[in-house]
Amino acid sequence: MTQHQLVLHTPDGRPMPAVWAYRLYAWLLTRMPREEGDWLHQTGEHPISQFLFYDKDTQQMVWTVNLLCTELETRLSPPLLETNTIDLHGCPISVERQTIRKVPGPEALIFQGREQCRKRVEIRFLTPTAFKQAGRYAIFPQERLLLQSLLGRWNYLCPDYPLTDEDAISALLEGIHIVDYALRTTRYRMKDTAIPGFCGKIQVEAKLPLPLLELWGALVCLAPYGGIGIKTTLGMGGTQISFQRENPASL
Repeated sequence: MTQHQLVLHTPDGRPMPAVWAYRLYAWLLTRMPREEGDWLHQTGEHPISQFLFYDKDTQQMVWTVNLLCTELETRLSPPLLETNTIDLHGCPISVERQTIRKVPGPEALIFQGREQCRKRVEIRFLTPTAFKQAGRYAIFPQERLLLQSLLGRWNYLCPDYPLTDEDAISALLEGIHIVDYALRTTRYRMKDTAIPGFCGKIQVEAKLPLPLLELWGALVCLAPYGGIGIKTTLGMGGTQISFQRENPASL
């Protein structure tokens, strides 16, 4: 599994909106045989997450592409590495530079969870994020929806280390709490659809016994690669995490 981060530049130098990740994904599908692209687009679970984010601190537009299975990595890593220009509907997007890193496997994620082992974590939602609940969009990151999303990603991407014990899941849910947030509502527009969601950041406090705290840490460490919420293949749910000191400053 591999993460590619491409620094992109438009002809006029203006930042691209986050929704252009949808166009970039469509371009990416053209790098593989049509039937495989159709399968990837139609399947319920997606071994890829990607998003587009403008970093105001560095003034860089970064396209992050996480290839989360060996087959997809084999097919898409070479064309990504060879790409200097991306043609988006006649607009040439140049690739200024690119970095790649290995996505940590389950054992490495578990080790990271043990190393961090802090009670508070800040989760930044870099691109519009949403959950589905009872057929409707949920535009606030409730603890249950957050945990369900993290568990779903883990069990799909780490099938040899399934987390399915109902007692442990219930204990995790009882022990995590959103204690601070700075969020704003937004929309993610694709074709004729505008999906309601949110951007911003939250702090989650975990009051858990040590083994469950380490497990929670491992789940959170997967989020920057698998994303959070719905439609992470299409550019939503891009995430950064930061484990906090015991007495963090207010958001």
